[in-house]
Amino acid sequence: MRLLVCCCRIDYRGRLTTRLGSGERVILLKDDGSVCVHSVRGAKPVNYMPGPTAVREEDGVIRIIRPASDEELAITVERVVDDRRLDLLDAAPLERQGSERDLHACLAARPDTIEEGLVVVERERPTDVGPIDLWCRDVEGRIALVEGKRIRAVASAVEQVVRYREQAERDPSLGPVRALVVAPDFAPQARVLADARGVERVTLDVGRLIAEAEADLTLFG
Repeated sequence: MRLLVCCCRIDYRGRLTTRLGSGERVILLKDDGSVCVHSVRGAKPVNYMPGPTAVREEDGVIRIIRPASDEELAITVERVVDDRRLDLLDAAPLERQGSERDLHACLAARPDTIEEGLVVVERERPTDVGPIDLWCRDVEGRIALVEGKRIRAVASAVEQVVRYREQAERDPSLGPVRALVVAPDFAPQARVLADARGVERVTLDVGRLIAEAEADLTLFG
């Protein structure tokens, strides 16, 4: 990978035409042909070109051409701060610590971790406002709608399960409907909103729950 730190101007031609005026930037020209241009602020690149590309450099201008889409990025280098070639090895795969679907599967298999006597009737039950993670009944026979979050729950999770409850309550034959959010933690706004809207908060060690489920699969699979 080539790492170029320089003062430059950048012209892009493709789906639209853009021009980036003179400024100091960090440019990554990767071995797969992709190119990222970063400014001194922000995490996202200000310009990006996916590979494969052809790179041509002449008279202080680096031209990156992507034949597949007929795009071109022209970098006019005005002053070089640093320019080096790095041989990097990164063969390690990304290890997921459980997805939200993994969490839903774990909760469906062990609903007692949410509440003693809870029974899962259906997963991903469709509604007009989206699928309900877990459609359950409690020990008293009441419908309990569960929204599971792998990370800290925010206000939108509470709002979502409230919409599910409103949909369910349109059917009077269902009787009283409970709404629950299960998460490892709750943002302050989510706590306030849940209390105001009658949504029950269940705090679980989600990472441990998923890890235990994966260990069981390894042991008995």
